[in-house]
Amino acid sequence: MNPYIYPIIEHQAFGADEIFKFWKLQDESLESIPQEEQEKREKAIRERAERFYNSLEEFLKSQEDNDKFLKHFNKTKLKAKNYIGIIQTPYGTLEILPKCFREESLPSDKKSSEEDKDISQKQEIKKFFSLEKFENQEQKISSFKLNQNFRLSAQNFLQFCLNTFNQSLFKQSQFSSIHTQNTPLLDVFIQMFCQELNMLISRGIRHDYVATEENRTYLKGKLLFSEHIRHNLVHKERFYTSSDEYIADISPNRLIKSTLLLLKSLSTSYSTLTQINQALEVFEEISQSFNIEGDFFSCTTSRHFDYYENVLEWCKLFLEGKSFNAYSGESKAYALLFPMEKLFESYVAYMLIQNNQEKYTIQAQKSDKSLLCNKENKSEFQLKVDLHITKSDNEIIIADTKWKSLEDINDIEQADLYQLFAYAHYHNAQEVWLIYPKPYSKSEEEKVKMLLKNIEEWNGKEYSYKHNISFKYSSDIFFQTHKIKIKILFAPLVFH
Repeated sequence: MNPYIYPIIEHQAFGADEIFKFWKLQDESLESIPQEEQEKREKAIRERAERFYNSLEEFLKSQEDNDKFLKHFNKTKLKAKNYIGIIQTPYGTLEILPKCFREESLPSDKKSSEEDKDISQKQEIKKFFSLEKFENQEQKISSFKLNQNFRLSAQNFLQFCLNTFNQSLFKQSQFSSIHTQNTPLLDVFIQMFCQELNMLISRGIRHDYVATEENRTYLKGKLLFSEHIRHNLVHKERFYTSSDEYIADISPNRLIKSTLLLLKSLSTSYSTLTQINQALEVFEEISQSFNIEGDFFSCTTSRHFDYYENVLEWCKLFLEGKSFNAYSGESKAYALLFPMEKLFESYVAYMLIQNNQEKYTIQAQKSDKSLLCNKENKSEFQLKVDLHITKSDNEIIIADTKWKSLEDINDIEQADLYQLFAYAHYHNAQEVWLIYPKPYSKSEEEKVKMLLKNIEEWNGKEYSYKHNISFKYSSDIFFQTHKIKIKILFAPLVFH
């Protein structure tokens, strides 16, 4: 049987019954065993599913801010929120994947037979993000379809987003070398860490001079008189000294050892455990860290560990949960979760910047404007726009990304439009965009096409608003009309 993993998508509700049914389907050996054994196996699976669900409930209650990851849907079900990643307990792993499509749940895994088509579509998607095509989408975006099974598509999209979020850590080349079809998501991350660690080991583990105090039978280094008298009043043959030892038991290596020991307890894959055990043999004589915060601080003050940088970033992700808003709780559950809104924002910015570097100036998270000034004329409440695009004719476009499933033109929230108008006013923009993920559905393709047609009509309109202008030494008030175009655009998602 596969590891006890229960994959869901954002905002999906689930209970112990759903977990049991999924795990039962995954156990292929049930069909080939006698009826009596089959009943015992099913009972064991049901008990494990109930314990797994209860452990997730305990995780939700264990800390106040855990309710931003999960919430109660009703008395017997929990519901995921907009964080994606994994929550691992002793009884199983909850894998929360991006909601890239309209279907309510994830079907069982099947191998994709359309890999060549996926590769060619990925190239087409990159071309589509050139600004000329992206802002004049018309019906062309409807040609981008979901070609492989939903779970693999969602997992691949998550990996691509993570790569755009931090290219040095979540390297695309590493993702492509790991077969993710039947690999738990946590094990994918662990294998990437092991790949990075193997490159470090091939370069050699760093040693450094560390001051050590020891009561020796010979004189070495500096004699510590007070300690020497206290320890050796009777033993005249000994010397309590301090000396610099060139050793490998230093803070960066201790952090790596602690990370490996943690991952060994979390991994469910035999191949991943093998990689961890091989690495542990290299770090056998190094102790684990008993002061993680202090060891990380000492790493930042050293200039001699440049090639350790990526590995230590992985260590931070697993040990502290400080990177990318990841979370690691104190309960028995271990969580590694990422906010999907930020990943989608990073994805769109990356795709537009990469495909328009020569023609346009595109800035992500531009925050040079503020809403108010205080008495000291200092700016307060900065206006941070997702994307600030300047065309060659100095026309300015403000774009805001929204990780929401837009099913109807009337679903556009007024608050989002108010926000865009504020951005447009302060940046003197001629055009504003709301960018949503392209809806993918195999069962509702006609509905999606109709939505795209309605969006096309919306984008053809031009709006205007008036704002007053008054002068310091005049009571006259003038009104200036500002014309603006509002576009609703979709970003196709890279699944391969």
